Amino acid sequence: MKPSGKKWAAKPGIGDRLGRTLALIGSFYDACKVGYQGTEGYRKSTDLRKFAECIRELLAEGVIDPSRTVFTDLGCADGRVNVMMSYFVRTSIGIEIDPDILSEYEPHKKALLGQIEKASLEPPQDNIHLFQGSSLDDSLYRGVYDETGLRFADTDLFYTYITLHDVFAEKICRDARDGALYLVYGFHKVLPSYAGLEVLIPDVGGQQIAALFVKRSAGG
Repeated sequence: MKPSGKKWAAKPGIGDRLGRTLALIGSFYDACKVGYQGTEGYRKSTDLRKFAECIRELLAEGVIDPSRTVFTDLGCADGRVNVMMSYFVRTSIGIEIDPDILSEYEPHKKALLGQIEKASLEPPQDNIHLFQGSSLDDSLYRGVYDETGLRFADTDLFYTYITLHDVFAEKICRDARDGALYLVYGFHKVLPSYAGLEVLIPDVGGQQIAALFVKRSAGG
């Protein structure tokens, strides 16, 4: 069934055709939430229909800009968030430690593109760069730089699905630039406290699922 885009048409920065595209992407990936069952149970994934509401607010608040924003998903899984964000940022970088999970990116994207083409909607932008390895491994970012010309400190908006959120926050506090943003998915009501980061938007998109933090300078 072709998803309806009516609820997207009036939202800031998202026209009807792009809204229908996002609805299709959300429906496609939200139907692929479970990859496999491993030692830690079923894999969890970002609900893209809820995440799209977060994007709407980030656009409305000027947090993201297609002409300048560098986005990095610190645990990108099959790259689904990178695909959705590709429409709204200059560069969409993803890092995934599990090669089996990352290997799902290409077949999923191929199937998605088939649906997008059939519906005459907008394909993802050609700005997605995914890397296999640990987001905490400094040497990995040499490969990111070689491919994109971007360093860790060039990222404007970091993202994670709650897993290792505190450890990633430490790296952001240590290595990201002042003013860098950190969007964490998976919180409801009670928010964490990170040394060096402040809450900017406690409930992004009104979904009760994501909070946005900002890195402040020691003197600011």
